[in-house]
This record gives sequence, structure tokens and C-alpha cells, in this order.
Amino acid sequence: MDIKSYTYYLLSKKDYFEEELKEKLLKKGFNLNDIQEIINKLKEDGILNDEKLLERYKEKSIQKGESYLKLKKKLYSKGVENLNISFEEELQSALNLLKRSFKKEKNFDNVVKFLKNRGFRYSVIMEAAEKFLKEEE
Repeated sequence: MDIKSYTYYLLSKKDYFEEELKEKLLKKGFNLNDIQEIINKLKEDGILNDEKLLERYKEKSIQKGESYLKLKKKLYSKGVENLNISFEEELQSALNLLKRSFKKEKNFDNVVKFLKNRGFRYSVIMEAAEKFLKEEE
């Protein structure tokens, strides 16, 4: 199978970040120059777009209620190093997680512990706990 066919085969299965795709093609034994050429062509054609894919990952992560740290770790393994997530986005993620998964007695300590164990930042934990407990009253 040639590099073009294999690349399109991979992309038909799922979306890849540029670094992730490059790594996959290198492991398959393709030449670095050929890989760079096909990646440049895919970027020109709009098939490979790291920014759009990153936004989709962020949205999905917020809906699932994943912390900034969990998302950062997941994306780092895919070759993405610079992730910008706002306080509001992480707060929304924490609230989504609490609404979906929090089953214990609803008191401040339990909520804080729950979010802390899932890797949320301190400032997000405090505000999310406050909002969540107010909504539950």
C-alpha cells in the first residue's frame, strides 16, 4: 500500500492530529519527506486541521466533565502541547461532571473531595462546589 492510500485509510477511520499521523506513518516505515509532503497536501485541502480537532476535543471533554489536567494529558499523548482552556470552560466541565456523576451526600467537603480527586484546579473546585450546592437547595 502506498503512503497516500494508507493515509486516507487511516483518516477514514478517525481524525488525527498532525504529529499523531506523522508518528503513525513513520512506524509504518514511510519516508519522512513523503510524510511531510502528504501532510502538507492534507492541510492545504483542509482535511488535516489541528485547531478544529482541538476544539472538538475540548467540547467533548467539557461535556464529559473532564478536568484540564486529564484533557492535557490525553492531548499530550497525541502530540498536542499547547492547550488553552479558560476558567469558565473548566468550571462548566466540573459542573457537568457533578450533575451527571455525583451520588454522595451533597455537602461541601464531599463535593470538594470528588472534584479534587478528578484533577480540577483549586479555584474551579471552590466555585463549582458553591454553585452546585446552591442549585441543589
